[in-house]
Amino acid sequence: MTSGDTILCRIVSISGNHIIYEQQTGKKQISGKIILLDEVAEYFRSPVVQSSNDIYISRTPEHPWLLILSVGGGHMPWLLENVAEEEAGSYKGFNNGFVLNASAHYLITNNIGFGAQYSFFTSSIKNNDPVMISTFPVYTASDIRERQYINYAGLSVVFREFLDNNRKFSLNQTLGGGLLLYRNEDQIKTFIPDYSYVQPSYSHFQYVNSNILETGKTFGATISISAEYKILPYLSIGIGGSFLYGSLSKANVEYKNSSGDSGKYTGEKLQNSLNLSHIDYSLVLRFQL
Repeated sequence: MTSGDTILCRIVSISGNHIIYEQQTGKKQISGKIILLDEVAEYFRSPVVQSSNDIYISRTPEHPWLLILSVGGGHMPWLLENVAEEEAGSYKGFNNGFVLNASAHYLITNNIGFGAQYSFFTSSIKNNDPVMISTFPVYTASDIRERQYINYAGLSVVFREFLDNNRKFSLNQTLGGGLLLYRNEDQIKTFIPDYSYVQPSYSHFQYVNSNILETGKTFGATISISAEYKILPYLSIGIGGSFLYGSLSKANVEYKNSSGDSGKYTGEKLQNSLNLSHIDYSLVLRFQL
Protein backbone atom coordinates (compact mmCIF):
# COMPACT_ATOMS: atom_id res chain seq x y z
CA MET A 1 0.00 0.00 0.00
CA THR A 2 1.11 3.56 -0.66
CA SER A 3 0.29 4.46 2.93
CA GLY A 4 2.56 1.70 4.28
CA ASP A 5 -0.28 -0.60 5.41
CA THR A 6 -0.46 -4.30 4.59
CA ILE A 7 -3.71 -6.11 3.78
CA LEU A 8 -4.06 -9.90 4.19
CA CYS A 9 -6.78 -10.90 1.76
CA ARG A 10 -7.80 -13.19 -1.10
CA ILE A 11 -7.39 -11.58 -4.52
CA VAL A 12 -10.39 -12.35 -6.71
CA SER A 13 -9.31 -10.57 -9.92
CA ILE A 14 -6.88 -7.96 -11.24
CA SER A 15 -7.64 -5.52 -14.06
CA GLY A 16 -5.63 -2.72 -15.67
CA ASN A 17 -6.52 -0.15 -13.00
CA HIS A 18 -7.88 -1.96 -9.91
CA ILE A 19 -7.85 -5.11 -7.78
CA ILE A 20 -10.96 -6.89 -6.48
CA TYR A 21 -10.34 -8.77 -3.26
CA GLU A 22 -12.14 -10.45 -0.31
CA GLN A 23 -11.25 -9.76 3.30
CA GLN A 24 -12.53 -11.42 6.48
CA THR A 25 -14.15 -8.80 8.71
CA GLY A 26 -15.50 -11.12 11.39
CA LYS A 27 -15.51 -14.77 12.44
CA LYS A 28 -18.15 -15.64 9.85
CA GLN A 29 -18.22 -12.51 7.65
CA ILE A 30 -16.29 -11.80 4.46
CA SER A 31 -16.48 -8.47 2.61
CA GLY A 32 -15.68 -7.83 -1.04
CA LYS A 33 -13.65 -4.70 -1.76
CA ILE A 34 -11.99 -2.80 -4.64
CA ILE A 35 -8.69 -0.85 -4.54
CA LEU A 36 -7.06 1.18 -7.33
CA LEU A 37 -3.68 -0.04 -8.57
CA ASP A 38 -2.30 3.49 -8.08
CA GLU A 39 -2.81 3.04 -4.33
CA VAL A 40 -0.91 -0.27 -4.25
CA ALA A 41 2.83 -0.22 -3.85
CA GLU A 42 3.27 -4.00 -4.07
CA TYR A 43 1.14 -7.14 -4.10
CA PHE A 44 1.77 -10.85 -4.44
CA ARG A 45 -0.14 -14.13 -4.22
CA SER A 46 1.00 -16.96 -1.98
CA PRO A 47 2.04 -19.96 -4.08
CA VAL A 48 -0.07 -23.12 -3.80
CA VAL A 49 1.93 -26.26 -4.24
CA GLN A 50 0.22 -29.61 -4.33
CA SER A 51 1.54 -32.88 -5.65
CA SER A 52 -0.65 -34.53 -8.26
CA ASN A 53 -0.31 -37.75 -6.27
CA ASP A 54 -1.69 -36.25 -3.07
CA ILE A 55 -5.38 -36.95 -2.40
CA TYR A 56 -7.17 -35.15 0.40
CA ILE A 57 -9.73 -37.35 2.18
CA SER A 58 -12.00 -35.88 4.81
CA ARG A 59 -12.80 -37.92 7.91
CA THR A 60 -16.36 -36.56 7.78
CA PRO A 61 -18.26 -37.61 4.63
CA GLU A 62 -19.64 -34.91 2.37
CA HIS A 63 -22.76 -37.05 1.80
CA PRO A 64 -23.50 -38.69 5.18
CA TRP A 65 -26.71 -40.62 4.41
CA LEU A 66 -26.54 -44.28 3.35
CA LEU A 67 -29.79 -45.75 2.01
CA ILE A 68 -29.80 -49.47 1.25
CA LEU A 69 -32.29 -51.65 -0.62
CA SER A 70 -31.77 -55.37 -1.20
CA VAL A 71 -33.93 -58.18 -2.59
CA GLY A 72 -33.31 -61.90 -2.78
CA GLY A 73 -34.13 -65.23 -1.22
CA GLY A 74 -34.12 -66.64 2.28
CA HIS A 75 -33.89 -70.05 3.94
CA MET A 76 -35.17 -71.09 7.40
CA PRO A 77 -33.05 -74.14 8.36
CA TRP A 78 -34.74 -74.75 11.72
CA LEU A 79 -38.41 -74.02 10.94
CA LEU A 80 -39.47 -77.65 10.48
CA GLU A 81 -37.33 -79.24 13.20
CA ASN A 82 -40.42 -80.01 15.36
CA VAL A 83 -42.69 -81.17 12.53
CA ALA A 84 -43.61 -84.87 12.66
CA GLU A 85 -41.84 -87.01 10.08
CA GLU A 86 -45.10 -88.06 8.41
CA GLU A 87 -46.09 -84.40 7.97
CA ALA A 88 -42.70 -83.06 6.84
CA GLY A 89 -43.47 -83.79 3.19
CA SER A 90 -46.52 -81.54 3.29
CA TYR A 91 -44.36 -78.57 4.31
CA LYS A 92 -41.68 -79.05 1.67
CA GLY A 93 -40.55 -75.63 0.45
CA PHE A 94 -42.24 -73.73 3.29
CA ASN A 95 -38.84 -72.82 4.74
CA ASN A 96 -37.71 -71.08 1.52
CA GLY A 97 -39.05 -67.68 0.56
CA PHE A 98 -38.66 -64.10 -0.64
CA VAL A 99 -36.68 -61.46 1.28
CA LEU A 100 -36.73 -57.65 1.13
CA ASN A 101 -34.39 -55.50 3.23
CA ALA A 102 -34.14 -51.72 3.61
CA SER A 103 -32.10 -49.47 5.88
CA ALA A 104 -31.04 -45.87 6.45
CA HIS A 105 -27.85 -44.87 8.28
CA TYR A 106 -26.16 -41.57 9.06
CA LEU A 107 -22.36 -41.64 8.84
CA ILE A 108 -20.53 -39.87 11.66
CA THR A 109 -17.22 -40.76 9.98
CA ASN A 110 -16.37 -42.31 6.63
CA ASN A 111 -16.44 -45.74 8.27
CA ILE A 112 -19.16 -45.79 10.97
CA GLY A 113 -22.83 -44.86 10.92
CA PHE A 114 -26.00 -45.31 12.98
CA GLY A 115 -29.58 -45.79 11.84
CA ALA A 116 -32.45 -48.24 11.45
CA GLN A 117 -33.29 -51.20 9.26
CA TYR A 118 -36.31 -53.22 8.14
CA SER A 119 -36.57 -56.81 6.91
CA PHE A 120 -39.46 -58.73 5.33
CA PHE A 121 -39.66 -62.48 4.70
CA THR A 122 -42.56 -64.49 3.29
CA SER A 123 -43.13 -68.04 2.07
CA SER A 124 -46.13 -70.23 1.22
CA ILE A 125 -47.26 -73.75 0.39
CA LYS A 126 -50.21 -75.35 -1.41
CA ASN A 127 -51.10 -78.94 -0.70
CA ASN A 128 -53.96 -81.23 -1.74
CA ASP A 129 -52.75 -84.54 -0.33
CA PRO A 130 -55.44 -86.95 0.94
CA VAL A 131 -56.23 -86.62 4.65
CA MET A 132 -57.13 -89.59 6.87
CA ILE A 133 -60.32 -88.82 8.82
CA SER A 134 -60.82 -92.27 10.36
CA THR A 135 -58.65 -95.13 11.55
CA PHE A 136 -60.91 -97.41 9.43
CA PRO A 137 -58.92 -96.03 7.44
CA VAL A 138 -60.90 -93.48 5.46
CA TYR A 139 -59.18 -90.76 3.42
CA THR A 140 -60.77 -87.65 1.99
CA ALA A 141 -59.73 -84.81 -0.29
CA SER A 142 -58.33 -81.59 1.14
CA ASP A 143 -56.93 -78.30 -0.11
CA ILE A 144 -54.44 -76.60 2.23
CA ARG A 145 -52.96 -73.15 1.63
CA GLU A 146 -50.60 -71.65 4.17
CA ARG A 147 -48.55 -68.45 4.09
CA GLN A 148 -46.26 -66.90 6.69
CA TYR A 149 -44.98 -63.34 7.07
CA ILE A 150 -42.00 -62.25 9.19
CA ASN A 151 -41.44 -58.52 9.69
CA TYR A 152 -38.45 -57.11 11.55
CA ALA A 153 -37.58 -53.50 12.43
CA GLY A 154 -34.81 -52.23 14.69
CA LEU A 155 -31.86 -49.95 15.33
CA SER A 156 -28.48 -50.74 13.80
CA VAL A 157 -24.88 -49.68 13.30
CA VAL A 158 -23.01 -49.95 9.99
CA PHE A 159 -19.26 -50.38 9.48
CA ARG A 160 -17.74 -49.56 6.09
CA GLU A 161 -14.25 -50.39 4.86
CA PHE A 162 -12.82 -49.32 1.49
CA LEU A 163 -10.69 -51.90 -0.30
CA ASP A 164 -8.85 -49.69 -2.80
CA ASN A 165 -7.31 -46.20 -3.00
CA ASN A 166 -9.99 -44.94 -5.39
CA ARG A 167 -12.76 -46.02 -2.99
CA LYS A 168 -14.63 -47.98 -5.62
CA PHE A 169 -14.76 -51.31 -3.77
CA SER A 170 -16.14 -51.46 -0.24
CA LEU A 171 -17.02 -54.02 2.41
CA ASN A 172 -20.00 -53.21 4.66
CA GLN A 173 -21.16 -54.90 7.87
CA THR A 174 -24.33 -54.17 9.83
CA LEU A 175 -25.34 -55.19 13.37
CA GLY A 176 -28.80 -54.56 14.82
CA GLY A 177 -31.53 -55.55 17.24
CA GLY A 178 -35.25 -54.85 17.40
CA LEU A 179 -38.80 -56.19 17.19
CA LEU A 180 -39.83 -59.24 15.15
CA LEU A 181 -43.50 -59.77 14.18
CA TYR A 182 -44.85 -63.13 12.98
CA ARG A 183 -48.08 -63.86 11.11
CA ASN A 184 -49.24 -67.23 9.74
CA GLU A 185 -52.44 -67.63 7.69
CA ASP A 186 -53.81 -71.15 7.21
CA GLN A 187 -56.76 -71.91 4.90
CA ILE A 188 -58.06 -75.49 4.79
CA LYS A 189 -60.85 -76.91 2.62
CA THR A 190 -61.78 -80.47 3.60
CA PHE A 191 -64.36 -82.91 2.20
CA ILE A 192 -65.74 -84.58 5.37
CA PRO A 193 -68.82 -86.61 6.38
CA ASP A 194 -71.97 -84.57 6.94
CA TYR A 195 -72.99 -85.30 10.55
CA SER A 196 -76.22 -83.34 10.27
CA TYR A 197 -78.04 -86.52 9.31
CA VAL A 198 -79.81 -88.55 12.01
CA GLN A 199 -77.73 -91.53 11.08
CA PRO A 200 -74.51 -90.10 9.64
CA SER A 201 -72.57 -92.26 7.23
CA TYR A 202 -69.72 -91.88 4.85
CA SER A 203 -72.19 -91.70 1.97
CA HIS A 204 -72.97 -88.05 2.81
CA PHE A 205 -70.11 -85.55 2.59
CA GLN A 206 -69.74 -81.78 2.64
CA TYR A 207 -66.95 -79.25 2.19
CA VAL A 208 -65.84 -77.46 5.34
CA ASN A 209 -63.71 -74.32 5.03
CA SER A 210 -61.46 -73.51 7.99
CA ASN A 211 -59.32 -70.43 8.59
CA ILE A 212 -56.60 -70.26 11.22
CA LEU A 213 -54.62 -67.11 12.04
CA GLU A 214 -51.54 -67.27 14.24
CA THR A 215 -49.65 -64.12 15.29
CA GLY A 216 -46.87 -63.28 17.72
CA LYS A 217 -43.97 -60.98 18.48
CA THR A 218 -40.52 -61.44 19.94
CA PHE A 219 -37.02 -59.97 20.04
CA GLY A 220 -34.96 -60.18 16.87
CA ALA A 221 -31.29 -59.59 16.05
CA THR A 222 -29.53 -59.38 12.72
CA ILE A 223 -26.06 -59.34 11.22
CA SER A 224 -25.26 -58.74 7.56
CA ILE A 225 -22.31 -58.26 5.23
CA SER A 226 -22.06 -57.05 1.64
CA ALA A 227 -19.36 -56.42 -0.97
CA GLU A 228 -20.07 -53.52 -3.30
CA TYR A 229 -18.69 -51.59 -6.27
CA LYS A 230 -19.40 -47.90 -6.86
CA ILE A 231 -20.76 -47.39 -10.39
CA LEU A 232 -21.83 -43.77 -9.83
CA PRO A 233 -20.79 -41.14 -7.27
CA TYR A 234 -24.01 -41.79 -5.36
CA LEU A 235 -24.74 -45.46 -6.24
CA SER A 236 -23.06 -48.77 -5.41
CA ILE A 237 -24.16 -52.25 -6.41
CA GLY A 238 -23.15 -55.59 -4.93
CA ILE A 239 -24.10 -58.86 -3.32
CA GLY A 240 -24.80 -59.55 0.33
CA GLY A 241 -25.79 -62.08 2.93
CA SER A 242 -27.46 -61.76 6.32
CA PHE A 243 -28.67 -63.76 9.27
CA LEU A 244 -31.74 -62.84 11.32
CA TYR A 245 -32.41 -64.52 14.67
CA GLY A 246 -35.82 -64.91 16.32
CA SER A 247 -37.62 -67.51 18.43
CA LEU A 248 -41.35 -67.44 19.23
CA SER A 249 -42.57 -69.11 22.44
CA LYS A 250 -46.09 -67.60 22.72
CA ALA A 251 -48.70 -66.87 20.08
CA ASN A 252 -52.24 -65.61 19.54
CA VAL A 253 -54.52 -68.01 17.67
CA GLU A 254 -57.87 -67.37 15.98
CA TYR A 255 -59.99 -70.11 14.40
CA LYS A 256 -63.18 -70.09 12.37
CA ASN A 257 -64.88 -72.50 9.94
CA SER A 258 -67.91 -72.61 7.67
CA SER A 259 -69.82 -74.79 10.16
CA GLY A 260 -69.97 -71.90 12.60
CA ASP A 261 -67.25 -73.07 14.97
CA SER A 262 -64.78 -70.42 16.15
CA GLY A 263 -62.25 -69.76 18.86
CA LYS A 264 -59.71 -67.19 19.99
CA TYR A 265 -56.72 -67.77 22.25
CA THR A 266 -54.37 -65.03 23.42
CA GLY A 267 -50.80 -65.56 24.62
CA GLU A 268 -50.89 -69.33 24.18
CA LYS A 269 -47.60 -70.94 25.14
CA LEU A 270 -46.37 -73.13 22.28
CA GLN A 271 -45.47 -76.71 23.04
CA ASN A 272 -42.25 -76.20 21.07
CA SER A 273 -40.79 -72.76 20.40
CA LEU A 274 -40.97 -71.73 16.76
CA ASN A 275 -37.52 -70.92 15.41
CA LEU A 276 -37.99 -68.06 12.95
CA SER A 277 -34.30 -67.53 12.19
CA HIS A 278 -33.40 -67.31 8.52
CA ILE A 279 -30.34 -66.89 6.30
CA ASP A 280 -30.66 -64.51 3.36
CA TYR A 281 -28.78 -63.85 0.12
CA SER A 282 -29.54 -60.79 -1.97
CA LEU A 283 -28.65 -58.19 -4.58
CA VAL A 284 -27.73 -54.90 -2.86
CA LEU A 285 -28.24 -51.29 -4.01
CA ARG A 286 -26.66 -48.60 -1.84
CA PHE A 287 -27.33 -44.88 -2.28
CA GLN A 288 -25.13 -42.23 -0.63
CA LEU A 289 -26.85 -38.85 -0.34
